[in-house]
Amino acid sequence: MNHPGARSRDQGHTAGASAALYAVMLIASLSYNFSFILIDYVRPFLVRTGAMSLQQTALLYSCQGFGVLVGSFLTPPLVTRRGSKMVLIVSNIVLALGTALTLHPVPFELWAASRLLVGLALAGSYVSSMTLLANYFPARIRGRLLSVNMSMFSVALLMAGAIGIATGGAHWRLFLSVAAALPIVVVLLTLAFIPGEGSYTIYGSSDISESVSANPGRWREMFVGSRRAITLCCIALAGLNFSGYQFYSGFITTYLLNERHFDAAVVGWFVVVDGVGTLLGSLLWGSIADRYGRRVVAIAFGCTTVFITLFLTLPALKPLLILIEFGYAVCLSATNCWAAYFAELFPVRLRPMGSSLYHGGHVISLAAPFIITVIARMHSVAAGMALAPITFGAAALLWWSLPETLRSGRLYRGFDPDAPPQTLREKPL
Repeated sequence: MNHPGARSRDQGHTAGASAALYAVMLIASLSYNFSFILIDYVRPFLVRTGAMSLQQTALLYSCQGFGVLVGSFLTPPLVTRRGSKMVLIVSNIVLALGTALTLHPVPFELWAASRLLVGLALAGSYVSSMTLLANYFPARIRGRLLSVNMSMFSVALLMAGAIGIATGGAHWRLFLSVAAALPIVVVLLTLAFIPGEGSYTIYGSSDISESVSANPGRWREMFVGSRRAITLCCIALAGLNFSGYQFYSGFITTYLLNERHFDAAVVGWFVVVDGVGTLLGSLLWGSIADRYGRRVVAIAFGCTTVFITLFLTLPALKPLLILIEFGYAVCLSATNCWAAYFAELFPVRLRPMGSSLYHGGHVISLAAPFIITVIARMHSVAAGMALAPITFGAAALLWWSLPETLRSGRLYRGFDPDAPPQTLREKPL
């Protein structure tokens, strides 16, 4: 974005202002992630109370996913014209209002409209937050700060688990109240502590070469020559990951409550374990990826297939299943490496497009909830969840097929993203 009023690189950033801005962005990320996972945790209660069928709850996720997909394309132009702060404020107001529509019992149609609206707002909140952080902080610390910001997904899981443990399912609408309140907090804090784009230094352009600045990348370049295969592979990889997550994590609370017959408090502990596992895994796999390479972590991701298979087949021994769930969560968090990896697979001028391929995977995963509900109706929820290890296994193989980008990595074979797209290749092993 161009902001004539921005000052020189070394002006406008006090430690206090930077800390306040980053703290607000952490809360915005927590709000985004909590709203994103909300349906997974209210689904069994919607079914138990007779408010809707399992198939209808699957449609809610698809409505939200469609909203996120559309919002991901609509939001960037709004951010460039209106600024990150304004889009962040409006998105969170819409997010709060959309969630508030379902605070009391309402028909399924209003629930579906609410999740579509929430999906649009989630995309707006995410894109504006990431843009604001990338603009405000210099490249030398941006990666670490954005990684910590992404870890709020784990904190959201922990919060959801804590609510489940505290309420025991008796007051499950507290999930909705929290999801509606958090965006309002974000709006108030943004108004109080987030400066407008024209009042602070914009980082980014001066950190890349002149040739890149003068020749911005275009989407059509992503589908030229051998680059097309990498682009489509990234989309398929992200889509398989989202689908696998929906097959397993999206229905695990329903499975534990209805088929394993655990009470809501116990289910809450499984959610907490998911949060702790993904948080610790994010730190572990990020360090390994920076030391040994991005492709190595695909092995850990592939191990999700083992843990899911064990979870679905072993007896209902709570300590054992919790330990298995922890292993799954740790391995699942290997996908956090994709934020850097998808960007590194393409030239600098195309890195924004490369990073956005992660969201393109929603095109593939929109049908996942319907697939599992059809199988659940014909057989059981567990039978539908059994698709997850197949999906994650295919994704791990796709990841392994992509080239290594870390030049110091043990599996690096000379891949150069800046090479002409017709000649992109690795040296043989």
